[in-house]
Amino acid sequence: MNDLTPTLDPKYAHLPLHLQRGILQRKLEREEEEREERRCQERIDQKHAEIASKRAAEAAQREAFEARGQAHVSRDTPFVMTSAARVVLDTIDRCVRFGHNGLVTGAPGVGKTRALEEAVRRSGTMEGPPVGLVTVTGVMGNSTMALLEEVAPHVGVRTVYSVTATMKLLCSKASEFPVLLFDEAQNLADRVARDMLAISEQARVQMLFLGNDEALKFVNSQKAAIRQIARRLPIREEIDCILDADADLLAGQYAVEEPEALRLCRTLAETHHADGIGKVLPIARAIAEAAGSRTVDVDHLREALSLFPHFLRDLTKANAAPQVERQSSFKRLPKRR
Repeated sequence: MNDLTPTLDPKYAHLPLHLQRGILQRKLEREEEEREERRCQERIDQKHAEIASKRAAEAAQREAFEARGQAHVSRDTPFVMTSAARVVLDTIDRCVRFGHNGLVTGAPGVGKTRALEEAVRRSGTMEGPPVGLVTVTGVMGNSTMALLEEVAPHVGVRTVYSVTATMKLLCSKASEFPVLLFDEAQNLADRVARDMLAISEQARVQMLFLGNDEALKFVNSQKAAIRQIARRLPIREEIDCILDADADLLAGQYAVEEPEALRLCRTLAETHHADGIGKVLPIARAIAEAAGSRTVDVDHLREALSLFPHFLRDLTKANAAPQVERQSSFKRLPKRR
């Protein structure tokens, strides 16, 4: 910019040279500022386009997740008030009414978790007592702090820097939920279970523990520590299986009307409880709909069962006649020497 004379505007020729150069310098600066503004606006527009594209992708992902969730819900067995579900819900009501803790044990697949989900749904719609559900994993069951982090939001308390301080807060300020539900309670270590029951006694928050037969370790022992836990679990229920009437109710949700198909559903309930029916019947219904049938017959069930070879093996064993060892009708004589 040392020599600007060739680019000077002729209309400023009457002005001194240093003024002409100043005018030209300001003009060039304005042009550079305009170019910089355009570049900045282009960057802003590009950033807005990236944000809009990202939001559109997130919206599409959410829609895909929602569609997948709706498809999953449509495949799930709708809630049916089976005998197992009635036991679980009645136990929750007893915990609320009498202010005691409880333990429900049962075989896997009888419908304990499904009943807990229904209790949470009723809690959200004010149809039942307020409850909070915590599913205990193997890692969480051995760590008091990890379990407290799951429990604290349900009772309106935030965890703090240590286990002791968090437990003090829970014992003094827990107030929102009268019943805490612990699913898969067999994963709880004895020490963690005692800590939870100590919170229950001091905060007056009832707790219901649900698990398989391994959860009986909390009550079936002569050890002093276990007897202390057992004393705090006065309400106890055990669910061994589901009834034929329960199998008929579940089958009725999928338009199973044929007597032979109902018998097959009952046999499946004997071997794999409600979980087996919940896995097989949605597939059988989809097969029936694809074939243009309004009801699910035994052929649709067998075709669905072919996808679960272990179910077929168990059904074959259940239907097999008991083997009786044949006994000789005469006394075998010793051989002569």
